[in-house]
Amino acid sequence: MSYDISLYLNVDSGGPEPLEVCVASIGNYTVNVARMWTDALGHSLGDLKGTNAGDSQPALAAAIDRMTANPDRYRAMEPANGWGDYEGALAYLTALRDACAVHPKASIHILH
Repeated sequence: MSYDISLYLNVDSGGPEPLEVCVASIGNYTVNVARMWTDALGHSLGDLKGTNAGDSQPALAAAIDRMTANPDRYRAMEPANGWGDYEGALAYLTALRDACAVHPKASIHILH
């Protein structure tokens, strides 16, 4: 299993319903590192589903700061099966934070 995260923006195209447009695809990363993200964020990464990107960006930045400040803590959480690691988990969170900063009006969509 993995997280597959994208940012979507509702656009008024003049039609009967707003058009949902993908403005950023973060891609996917293994759920095996979810413990790292939960520890750094203080809640599950999945809890960001449906939230506003701009509102989520500060929490993501703080989680990245926590992971960067204590890499040994998070490396100790690497899955024994080798599917995922600290560097990949940090890079994925960083990509999400950066996309949220670029598209603050978008909403976070998470599939897993």
